[in-house]
Amino acid sequence: MFETQTIALIVLLVLAWGVQFFMTNAQSRAFHKRSQQLRATGSRMAVGMAGSNWKRKTYGILVVDDDDRVTAAEDLSGFTVFARSKPVSGVPGTHLDQIGEGDPPQGVSPKTWEALDQAAGFLRRGRDTTEAT
Repeated sequence: MFETQTIALIVLLVLAWGVQFFMTNAQSRAFHKRSQQLRATGSRMAVGMAGSNWKRKTYGILVVDDDDRVTAAEDLSGFTVFARSKPVSGVPGTHLDQIGEGDPPQGVSPKTWEALDQAAGFLRRGRDTTEAT
């Protein structure tokens, strides 16, 4: 019914999909573990994203203390599942309300700045909701 080559191709595709699923899961677990380590450096944490399904995505992790000062900032971007989050210099010590304002600090890409701004927006909304109650 099916030729041997067709069956071999289907098996190869299923194996490739399985490896991709495993590697993506491993990357997700590593990102979650790292974000939880960063969470311990402050009182609140959020993750933002920049990019789309058609462009490479960048994820930004932002951790702030009780005074809304950034205690840690990292980004995750890359073309493969081997990408890991890296610290973003020039952002720790910045006040939460300054994230996303103006040009990014030197060494911070516009896409990373956008992802950190989205994370900062989540933190600001959480803060404003808490203050309103």
